[in-house]
Amino acid sequence: MKRGQDFNNSIDGKFGGELDFHGDNLQLSNVTNINVSDTGSRATSGHGGAHPSASLSRDECGYVVLGNAIGSAQAAGSGFAIALPTPERGLWYKFILRAPSIANNDAATIKIISTSNGVADSALIIGNVRGHGDDNGANVVAVKKEIKYVKNLATAGDMAEVWSDGTNWFADIQYDADGSITLS
Repeated sequence: MKRGQDFNNSIDGKFGGELDFHGDNLQLSNVTNINVSDTGSRATSGHGGAHPSASLSRDECGYVVLGNAIGSAQAAGSGFAIALPTPERGLWYKFILRAPSIANNDAATIKIISTSNGVADSALIIGNVRGHGDDNGANVVAVKKEIKYVKNLATAGDMAEVWSDGTNWFADIQYDADGSITLS
C-alpha cells in the first residue's frame, strides 16, 4: 500500500471479493503536534498567563503530541496553553509530552484548559491522576479547569487522556515523577 492511499480502496476487488470488507471498520486516529514553533502540524504562541493561546478542534480528536522535539527540553518562555473545544459526546484527546523535560520556569509550563464553548474558561474536568512515584495520585471528583504539565517535573511520556460525555471532560492522567501533572 502506498503512503496516503486508503487501505480499503487499496485491497478493494484485488482478491476476488474475499477481502473487500477488511478496511470498512478500520479506525484511524489523528496525530497533532503542538508547540510554540511549528514541529509538524501547527504552531501556537506562548501563553504568558492562564488563557489559551490555541484551541483544539473536533477534527483534531485523537492524539496530541506536546512540546519540543525529542531530545530538546521545553525551554523557559516556550510554554503554552491549549483550549479544549466545546464538550461534545464522544470527543477524546490523548495528550503526550514529547519534550524530555520542562525548564524550571513558569513560562515553560504546558496547560490544557477546559472551556464551555471553545473559548471561555470553564471548570469541566474530573477524573483520575495516577503516578509511578511514591505518591498515590488522586481521584478528583470536583470539576476543575486545567491540566498542567508542571515545570521542572514533567518528563517525556507523561500523558493525560480526556473524554467528553457532552457536558464534562473525564480525565485519566498518568505521570512518572510525583506531581508532574496536576488537575486544578
